[in-house]
Amino acid sequence: MRTVYLGRQPIFNGDLKPVAYELLYRAGATDHADKSDVRASANVLINAFLEMGVQRVVGKARAFIHVTPEILDDDLLRLFDPAQLVLQLMPDVAFDDALLVTLDRLRAAGYGIAVDDLLVHEGTLPLLERAHFVKVDLTAVPADELEEHVAALRRFAVALVAEKVETHEQFAQCQALGFDFYQGYFFARPKLVTGHAMIEDRLSVLQLLAVLHNPQSELSEVQAVVQRSVSLSYRLLRYANSAAFNLPRQISSIAHATVVLGQRRLRDMATLLALSGISDKPPELTRTILARARLCAMLAPPGRGNADTAFTTGLFSGLDALMDRPLAELLADLPLAEETRLAVLEQRGPFGRILAAVLALERGDFETAALDMLDPPPTSQAYLEALDWANQTVDEMHAA
Repeated sequence: MRTVYLGRQPIFNGDLKPVAYELLYRAGATDHADKSDVRASANVLINAFLEMGVQRVVGKARAFIHVTPEILDDDLLRLFDPAQLVLQLMPDVAFDDALLVTLDRLRAAGYGIAVDDLLVHEGTLPLLERAHFVKVDLTAVPADELEEHVAALRRFAVALVAEKVETHEQFAQCQALGFDFYQGYFFARPKLVTGHAMIEDRLSVLQLLAVLHNPQSELSEVQAVVQRSVSLSYRLLRYANSAAFNLPRQISSIAHATVVLGQRRLRDMATLLALSGISDKPPELTRTILARARLCAMLAPPGRGNADTAFTTGLFSGLDALMDRPLAELLADLPLAEETRLAVLEQRGPFGRILAAVLALERGDFETAALDMLDPPPTSQAYLEALDWANQTVDEMHAA
């Protein structure tokens, strides 16, 4: 388990109600960071939307996130809800016709576009014509030139955000000039937001990328790679059940999620995870949880999707060991089907009984009634077969 960090500074409307938050890269428990490259952008997106959950970070407000052309070019942003994401470009971004076409597409898809600290001249017109927001840094514009600067920006259909408002006098001047939104230390300093991220297996991410970029690969190969990684599976189900898809029913298995998302979105997710640079997890814990999931699948009753749901139940029953957080708290972030949730948390229902039996075998408790609840009851030999599969799977991952 590792702790992840974000800086979060509110953006207020004229009534001083927070309507958005700028999310800032933080490498640790500090209140500042100078990093603004593609990896920082990827980390902010991962931490805000996949690790912590955007609802926890900004609620229903919008999230302003600095992005680089690399993030835009990779077209990774379709992983995230456009209604909540404002893409903030730095003033020194080098743009060409290809970038402008990308911005047009993102704007048409519903993403907000913001630009920082732009002076109005012929070279900045293409960005100003595509922006929804322009942020004006009060430390970069002399007070006696601010009115003229605002008048020039008012030629464009943009909302103006006064940035780095640090005194009451600056706020009063910005109000008089008709700024739409306000941000700065006068209102609130950036607040450090922390959360817990699952330690990712980089090999799993890279293998998933390799399979997804192979036009000859089958969906079953994609599913196999995802099922080897507990944290990839967790993120995949959490994303597939997110509001971005608005599906009529919950997705409770990895196989179903891979079908719903499709290879393109899976490729985007894996690419973003690779960009965020997450480190490896303990292999022995991985072996134990994979063996548990495999045996659950082996014991599943006949029926479409039962083995997948049983595998998912076994896989997520080990999340608390990976993240040092209560299982109920972790599953609250993952809208599992109620049957699967009860199976994992309370070992209820047909999949819960399977999990209880498998956990008993892990403990070496061969006398427990949990084994007799299944027909036929599982044996220690079955557990050893599942463990052999897990060992082989982990070895193949590390040999790749």
